[in-house]
Amino acid sequence: MSRRNHSLLVALATGAFVASVLIACGSSSEEGADAGTTVGAAPRDTVDSGRPDAARPPSGPPKRIFTKRFVVNVRARPDRESPRIGYLRAGAVLQATTADPVSTEGCREGWFELTTGGFVCNGRDVIAFEGRRLPERRPAQPDWEEPLPYRFARTRRDNTPMYRRLPSDLEAAVYEGYRVPGMQLEHLPDGGVRFTEEVAAAPVEMGSEESAPSASEVIPDRAAQPAVAREPVAQVAEASAAAAATASGEPPDEEARMVTLGDLQGERGGLLHRRLVKGFIVSLDRDMRMGARRYWRTLSNGFVPYHSQVEVRGSTFQGVRLDPPVQGAVATPEPAPEGAAPEVTTTTRWELPVGFVMSSKAVSYTRGRDGRPRRSRAPGYHYAFRITGRETHRDREYLVGHDERLYETSEIRIVEAHDPPPEVGPEDHWIEVDLGNQSLVAYEGRTPVYATLVSTGRVRDPEDPLRDMRTPTGLFRITSKHVTHTMDGDHAVDGPYSIEDVPYVMYFQLAYALHSAFWHDGFGRPRSHGCVNLAPLDARWIFQWAGPGLPESWHGSYPTETQPGTWIWIHGETPEG
Repeated sequence: MSRRNHSLLVALATGAFVASVLIACGSSSEEGADAGTTVGAAPRDTVDSGRPDAARPPSGPPKRIFTKRFVVNVRARPDRESPRIGYLRAGAVLQATTADPVSTEGCREGWFELTTGGFVCNGRDVIAFEGRRLPERRPAQPDWEEPLPYRFARTRRDNTPMYRRLPSDLEAAVYEGYRVPGMQLEHLPDGGVRFTEEVAAAPVEMGSEESAPSASEVIPDRAAQPAVAREPVAQVAEASAAAAATASGEPPDEEARMVTLGDLQGERGGLLHRRLVKGFIVSLDRDMRMGARRYWRTLSNGFVPYHSQVEVRGSTFQGVRLDPPVQGAVATPEPAPEGAAPEVTTTTRWELPVGFVMSSKAVSYTRGRDGRPRRSRAPGYHYAFRITGRETHRDREYLVGHDERLYETSEIRIVEAHDPPPEVGPEDHWIEVDLGNQSLVAYEGRTPVYATLVSTGRVRDPEDPLRDMRTPTGLFRITSKHVTHTMDGDHAVDGPYSIEDVPYVMYFQLAYALHSAFWHDGFGRPRSHGCVNLAPLDARWIFQWAGPGLPESWHGSYPTETQPGTWIWIHGETPEG
């Protein structure tokens, strides 16, 4: 057996320092996904198509439309200068109204009008096609039957690589420590690395001699790629230590600094897209294999090592859909037997006020023969009940539930109805967020239709702007809706954060939004950087109910004169902590 020795020296690169900034919830570089402004045409409005010859007979059945770019703006008219009224995401399939383009002005292959309303440019943004076979393989599409529209995963450890393509064996060895059969990786004193490869005459494990990359094939390519950033590895570790010291009240190391998203970015055009910090969340498209290695492809078209991620399912908590008010008395269900856990039956009428249990250790009480509360079973964290009365026993206040059980008031979050602000019309949809008890109620006119708990911006120290992240108060309107929207940024205290495709985002002021939060279950207590966090099932319900409407297969929409954004009234004082 003949042996050849090859060596590779890989230089190290360091990331540029970017000053930490404080932002509300997040930002995104997605085209067409900003807050937007009100425009003059609704997604389903009839607009002038600009057809040069409306009497021309069609060349065939109306075309189907396949979205090929990651984000494709939908215009109010077949004109790039017309207002955008929404946008599509890659892989969305829609129906055109015609077989031929309605105009070619500013779009070489022509504008097509969608049956949902709006116009898209063929060729550049979408593909007009016929038949059932799709022009390209589509990425995962939103699943409206599930609590979350996509699958998500949390990064297990710092310094996890995200690639722009699947790496070779040698690249995986450098970036993620993969052990290549027959090769050794040596870290050099100057920060570089060197491979010593033994090439066997027989085919190696990853493929045949013809298909397996040899050192002469891989090493020149690897040398052309941006060098593996070992120093950013240290920066991430130092930042984690500094953050931990800050949280514990200990003074941080003078030389340690907070790592930023800029530090984690790979070189433009290189293999490494960016590094992920422990806790970063990615949205998943599908898993792929590269020989013996396995990766997740993300919806942002990145590739991360499969076992570096753990899937996140999200909280199962959900608020209550309220029943319309009725005239006359409401029948009260029979109380549960002694020792039995209280249950919410399908016949329970839900009306405000409603109570939510805020601790898994809280217990309910039944009435003894003397009428006093007797300790019973724990109903469970976030258990909901309709409040039918209030009582005091031995200086303790209790709430009476629809199940005739008693609950200590101090352990319950109470959600009550409020009158709308004067600006809200008698038939308007509006959302009330009470910062004091961390609750949300959706109304149609004066009728409450949905009640739940939320988590708003946290106030750790009201005297420190970096630790006061309270949600702004006032009367707002939804300025844009997104099925998902990436949120990331550099927080001066908490460090960098990145959550791909946050579900059911409804912006109402700058970067402040209502959105799903599947990464915690602390609803009823402040938790966020300023946004209003909703449990996944609640966020999906509010998103589908609130305006502006979202046409089928669209990913985002903006308010119009005929479809304004729903009102959001935020009031109260956020509790500290």
